[in-house]
Amino acid sequence: MKLLEPRARNSLTKAADIAASEIRRQIQQGFLAPGQRLIEAELMAQLPASRSTLREAFLILAAEGSLELQHQRGACVRRMTRASLAELFQMRECLEGFAAGLAAARCATGGPPAWLAEARAVWLGDEVLHNELSHMENNVPLHEGIVALAGNTRLAAALQPLELPGYRLQFLRLLDQQQRS
Repeated sequence: MKLLEPRARNSLTKAADIAASEIRRQIQQGFLAPGQRLIEAELMAQLPASRSTLREAFLILAAEGSLELQHQRGACVRRMTRASLAELFQMRECLEGFAAGLAAARCATGGPPAWLAEARAVWLGDEVLHNELSHMENNVPLHEGIVALAGNTRLAAALQPLELPGYRLQFLRLLDQQQRS
């Protein structure tokens, strides 16, 4: 077995990181649904990636918990249980609360930025309050803005994998079903 040269290994890893980033983005934005099987041929046509690069990207995403790898079946987007979704939102609540505290401390001296006042006006409107899709579309930029305003890059990096609008929608549907029962 011939080992890859360090340069070749690094370029394969970089390509896999890029592919993993794009697949992660599609999961986060709800284009790939929980439970959906990922078809390598479709992804190879979509992304400039080889089969081995995609498989390495799948391993990266499986290690993060975004994908499940099934022997002889490939990869699928991980479904979350009600309990695991609740845990995810508990983590986000704590981390985003901390970020909001840091952001508030930074705003105390200079006042809130203009975008925050604009976001507040949007959030007070009926469209966001009564439309699930509009809520999700406006929710992510608001939260990302507050985390950025906190000025803590490690906190932002810790929150990034938890930003899963597709899972958020699944959670809302589960709660809705529970309330109907």
